[in-house]
Amino acid sequence: MKSAQRPASINPTLFILLALSSMNGYARSRMADAEVTSVNGVPCFSISKQEERRNGQPFLGALSVSDVTVKPTTEIWGFLMTDDKKIPLSSTNCIPYGNIPAHADAAPAPELKTGRVYEVFLNGRPADPADPTYGYVAKFCLIQQVSAKPRLVVIKSDTQAWMDDTFPARNSSR
Repeated sequence: MKSAQRPASINPTLFILLALSSMNGYARSRMADAEVTSVNGVPCFSISKQEERRNGQPFLGALSVSDVTVKPTTEIWGFLMTDDKKIPLSSTNCIPYGNIPAHADAAPAPELKTGRVYEVFLNGRPADPADPTYGYVAKFCLIQQVSAKPRLVVIKSDTQAWMDDTFPARNSSR
């Protein structure tokens, strides 16, 4: 009678190391915070001074603005750079909502509405290929004021409102 062979066992630590080593570079990538400011009442998108000091100027290949109030999330406007062109991002300048740069494909931007939570994604990365940053993201909303244009409110990434895609309890405008 043949004896039953025991299946080979793998040391759990070795298994974990093998699994971790097989992960691709995306597992080590990071999303950084984008900056949203208001310029003449229009949301304007850039990176922070801190991020620029950390990584230098990233190069933008695309931008998208989505309404995260509705599920599934709906992209409402964005652009894609064409012909392998990319634009440098800086903390000292920003891209206004609806502005379509040269060498970009985009449709006209619809008007942003109050009572909605929006997310902007800047698809860009620093020039240093070793840097794991692959994009910049921020959430914001517009709050209607009684006698003026809507006020921009940035939703901070470390808040419950960010996690829930809702208006923040305490509004901080920029």
